[in-house]
Amino acid sequence: MTPVDSPPDDEFGQRLRRALRALPDAPPALQRAAIGLWPAPAPRLKTAAQALLQQIGAALRFDSWAAAPALAHGMRSLRSPTRHLLYSAQGRDIDLRIAPLGADAFSLAGQILGPDEAGSVVLHPLDGDDRAARSAMLDALGEFRIDGVPRGSYRLTLQVSGDEIVVAPIEFGEPPN
Repeated sequence: MTPVDSPPDDEFGQRLRRALRALPDAPPALQRAAIGLWPAPAPRLKTAAQALLQQIGAALRFDSWAAAPALAHGMRSLRSPTRHLLYSAQGRDIDLRIAPLGADAFSLAGQILGPDEAGSVVLHPLDGDDRAARSAMLDALGEFRIDGVPRGSYRLTLQVSGDEIVVAPIEFGEPPN
């Protein structure tokens, strides 16, 4: 590789404009992944990156705890301790399962079905303590898992393909009787 002399400002500006027209942008998922590599992004960069995200509200389509219990008698009439939630948001389906792990801990497993290649999820406690927020990256199939979630109310946000999908508050606990 041979060194290139610094061109004059006008020529540099022309080269830059030509490169901007000829070179495509990286996909949004890769842009977010690159920004996420910095341990503590500068406040201006973080604000600019968040401004690129379009916020979308997810609509609840199914909640296993809201469904009427089966009419069968015996063990089949008991509610499952695992909660199944299904949401829809602009061409995506979000499948969530909340299962008890022990005394007061729960596991959140989910999958985003849609056009997205990559992304992340963040589970925020509603008590306002963002230090207790938990996050996970989506795998190649759009799946994620967060273990050891304490009992309480949480807000789930998913960042995929330039969109931030917000799920209504979710209660982690025992099913109602």
